Amino acid sequence: MASYPGLGLTRTVLGYVVLLLATHGDVTGASPFDLKMDRALLTVTSDLTYPVEVWTVSDVCYQCNLSFTGLIVTSHVNGNLTTNTSYPTRLDFVWNHGNGTNHSVCSHHYHYGEYGHYKMDLSSCKFSILADPVNSNIPILVAFLVYAALGVLWVVCSYLYRRNFGSEDDEIRHLLINTGRHNGPSPKKSESPPKPRRLKSLDTFRGMCLCIMAFVNYGGGGYWFFDHSVWNGITVADLVFPWFMWIMGTSTALSFRGLQRKATPKLTVFVKIVRRTITLFLLGLFIVNQPDDWATIRIPGVLQRFAVSYFAVSTMMLLHMEVGAQEEDIAGTEWWPRARDVVPYWKQWLFVLCLLAVHTCLTFLMPVTGCPTGYLGAAGLSDLDHTNCTGGAAQQIDNWLLTQDHIYGDETPKDEYQIQVNYDPEGVLGSLTSIFMTFLGLQAGKILLSYKDHGSRLIRWLLWGVGLGLLAILLCEGRQNGGWIPINKNLWSLTFVLSLASMAFILLSVYYYLVDVRRWWTGFPFYMAGMNSISVYLCHTVFQSYLPFSWKIHAKTHANLLFMHLFGSNLWTILFPAYLYWNSIFINI
Repeated sequence: MASYPGLGLTRTVLGYVVLLLATHGDVTGASPFDLKMDRALLTVTSDLTYPVEVWTVSDVCYQCNLSFTGLIVTSHVNGNLTTNTSYPTRLDFVWNHGNGTNHSVCSHHYHYGEYGHYKMDLSSCKFSILADPVNSNIPILVAFLVYAALGVLWVVCSYLYRRNFGSEDDEIRHLLINTGRHNGPSPKKSESPPKPRRLKSLDTFRGMCLCIMAFVNYGGGGYWFFDHSVWNGITVADLVFPWFMWIMGTSTALSFRGLQRKATPKLTVFVKIVRRTITLFLLGLFIVNQPDDWATIRIPGVLQRFAVSYFAVSTMMLLHMEVGAQEEDIAGTEWWPRARDVVPYWKQWLFVLCLLAVHTCLTFLMPVTGCPTGYLGAAGLSDLDHTNCTGGAAQQIDNWLLTQDHIYGDETPKDEYQIQVNYDPEGVLGSLTSIFMTFLGLQAGKILLSYKDHGSRLIRWLLWGVGLGLLAILLCEGRQNGGWIPINKNLWSLTFVLSLASMAFILLSVYYYLVDVRRWWTGFPFYMAGMNSISVYLCHTVFQSYLPFSWKIHAKTHANLLFMHLFGSNLWTILFPAYLYWNSIFINI
């Protein structure tokens, strides 16, 4: 009986649709006490003869001052307060004398659990639990076990299939085992030079980034660690964007090798660079401003940052390119061949280091109106004397060049730090370090082209990964807050770029060893999305809010959101690219 590649996926999707129709889109019920997700209920009682105000601050808000909750508890009258359960919270219960003085009646620091009911008796400052919270991480554990089971089932079925049924020309066999389909030269002899083998591990890495990106863009099940970091630090959501920049740099090195071999004129290459830069920038403007007003259109964005970095790095490569030249054969002293991925490109390194010097000087030395020089904080509640200094020099430059009307207005620290100004994490100053991130990816591509044996490539990638990671730890002093240069995605700080580039070098080494060297893994299902990254990104971004990719959640719980977000992201990053792959549709800009 004939078998069709998409039949299993179709049955899976139909099963999900039946479940959604049966549950009206919600796989779990509503929360107790009518609490919202990531909230707990605290009941405050008091026998004191004077009113007590409740003030709060979250641990995620670094060096923040307490803020008034609006709750005032009086004698023998209970007060109810909902608290955030994502981070530990400090509560201060204060007697305000009304003459400008006050004193603390009680203080309590605790990490509340989701949907828990707690009690604080101010008379004795006694804290108790009235109703146990739920474990909000159980849905993640269940999802992990389901995916792990599917992975094991896939490995077993693929082994049995290729052992008993798969022929050399079978399409499914090419999917199950790394035979080189879409990855190498044709077995037929030809007088023309063989086509360079596609780096499947890079497609796999890119596809994995797309899967994470789609999931966190949906909302990551509503979990805080699948959202961007509030200010300093790194979360899962912070990994994807810089990794994409790094991968773009690696791909640029491979692309220029092909252009160089084909003896493509430099003018033609430059026109291609400009065309792609403009296309990326305009697509970015379209995506981040729909619908919007021309008077408040946001100019910076993700694809806009890609466009700037691509133009800078590609132009550097164009100036270095020798039309018609083959692989470089560098001879000379003993140390020269061992550094042939760096020494011939010393002019590029000089330019990039100058960019970093400019970035550092502007960040730490440029005077900022009304703010301390070299300010790197989120301001707001963390600095009541400089509440509008969010980002320091980065915000000042954006205000000069773009104005407050044309930058992002819903940044991650807005709620916790209660900042009052707009701040764009894809602003102008951060473009300098994003160029450096792309250039480090370019360096990975140069290593691939400069060294022919797998061992030399892996050793150098790992050395770069470890070296950059140690440098990042040194500059941030191994701390999330308070180091010389904190790891900060909102600022695209130097340590942020170094740490993410370190991870990228190490991850590429792992994927390269598994997929391209040992061929233990085909890269499925990631490599199919990696081969059509721009199509997946654009379609997912534009249509993710439509049925069947998302729907209205009646009871907003982590379980319901996680189910919807995984379902929608899997459709975009697995099913959609699989359809394109099986129909040999590959779209590039």
